[in-house]
Amino acid sequence: MNFHVLTLFPEMVMNGLNTSILGRAAGKGLLSFEAVNIRDYTLERHGKVDDYPYGGGPGMVMQAEPVCRAYEALTERCKKRPRVIYMTPQGRVFNQEIAKELAAEEELIFLCGHYEGIDERALELIVTDHLSAGDYVLTGGELPAMMMIDCISRLIPGVLNNDTSAEFESFHDNLLEYPQYTRPEEFRGKKVPEILLSGHHANIEKWRREQSILRTLEHRPELLENAKLSKKERQFLEKTIQERQAESKKKEPQPGTIRNLEEADLEPVMRIWLEANQQAHDFISPDYWQENYKTVRELLPQAEVYIYETAPSEIKGFIGLLENYIAGIFVDKAARSTGIGKRLLEHAKEKKKELTLHVYAKNEGAVQFYLREGFQIREKKVDADTGAEEFLMVWSAD
Repeated sequence: MNFHVLTLFPEMVMNGLNTSILGRAAGKGLLSFEAVNIRDYTLERHGKVDDYPYGGGPGMVMQAEPVCRAYEALTERCKKRPRVIYMTPQGRVFNQEIAKELAAEEELIFLCGHYEGIDERALELIVTDHLSAGDYVLTGGELPAMMMIDCISRLIPGVLNNDTSAEFESFHDNLLEYPQYTRPEEFRGKKVPEILLSGHHANIEKWRREQSILRTLEHRPELLENAKLSKKERQFLEKTIQERQAESKKKEPQPGTIRNLEEADLEPVMRIWLEANQQAHDFISPDYWQENYKTVRELLPQAEVYIYETAPSEIKGFIGLLENYIAGIFVDKAARSTGIGKRLLEHAKEKKKELTLHVYAKNEGAVQFYLREGFQIREKKVDADTGAEEFLMVWSAD
């Protein structure tokens, strides 16, 4: 397979392609890479290849002449007119199916634009395909071209040491790849799934297919519409979707009321406080919360505390305020991710024009929650009691 890249930056292209797997494949003669410097084919002085756009506008446009001359010199040497792929955000978004199609070619030319693009007349004369790396804009076409060449090259027989790798990696059968593991069997408390150590190849293959289905459902569900699944795999997918829908219904916001703390609420409220702190702050010794339990219980009735309950004596969470300062929002483990914390916070916002709080930096879930709810990080410091870094976060109604 021969790849030719028309570019203003040949060193960038060749340095990227002549390394690692692609570089070794080129050394074996399975692939060849050529970067043609468009600047070598300009008729202008000092290697000039761009000019101002007709009609005005920002930036410069690459001229048609050097692009076409570079292409014509290349095709004359090749004695062929290969497909010419222009890197542009206006093209079809590159994917694995397009890679398979292009891997069937013997020669490919990639045309890399720069500045504000290339004179449209050159594109009309030589380009056969317009391809995009995605819905974003880069400074040039070199990086998308190298990405596509890498993807196509992996499909050329012999390029990978294990020829089955290209077939069974991500997007095989329109599914994402299953998780991979290597030695050691246990790393920082995380173990390799037992099935992978069993030596039972049929069960391992079944597990991997199911993991691919689950990953695709989680990250790229739109791919499943065209996924190649067996009858049993389709049933597995449908069962999984049904289970997730049922679980989601369980997490729908439970109807409840918000009211002031009463003396009888202290026991369930303190249970929620202790469990939530120990679970959310595993980077702090559990003993710290036990040691502060009595003090918090004594201070709680003096604070402005609002309870969320779904039925009499069914307390699911609470928020504690000291004037405009949020001492904490705590939700029962079984009721988390049901919108209770958000409702408690909204209740506080209705009563206050400004709110502040401290959140441990390692409690990423809480930090993200408050950022979504309009809080801003004002400063970062170390909590003197625990030695853990924390953020001061602020919200204002204005």
